[in-house]
Amino acid sequence: MKNPRTALIVAILSLFVVDILGAVTQAADPVRVTTSFDVKHAGGVLRQVSKLFGSGFGQAEATRVERDINGLKPDQPKLWRFDVQYHGKAESLEIRALMDDLGMIDLDFAASPDAAPAVRASVDGYLSGRGGRK
Repeated sequence: MKNPRTALIVAILSLFVVDILGAVTQAADPVRVTTSFDVKHAGGVLRQVSKLFGSGFGQAEATRVERDINGLKPDQPKLWRFDVQYHGKAESLEIRALMDDLGMIDLDFAASPDAAPAVRASVDGYLSGRGGRK
């Protein structure tokens, strides 16, 4: 480029684009919230967690996951993925379930570092006093 001013503008814009692309590709790793409890509490736990999200995982999705869990065979894992809104921010939520042959379920939520503490509090809050933990 013959014009140093144009070269400077192109260089600054290039750095800006690289910075933006780097921020997009370096999303925070999800935090896992794991728990085990009697499967009869699955619907309540899922409905409690669904209250945290503005959209993407509401009552209808919680009911669908509960129905799927009730149909699981022992040692047959199942994974659900949802695009959710947490405090106005687009995020991902993954739920993994694994049933054992005694009717206990391992439920694993993978949420953003921002949402994970609220997911943990919702799960623990629901199960507290219900005797549902393994």
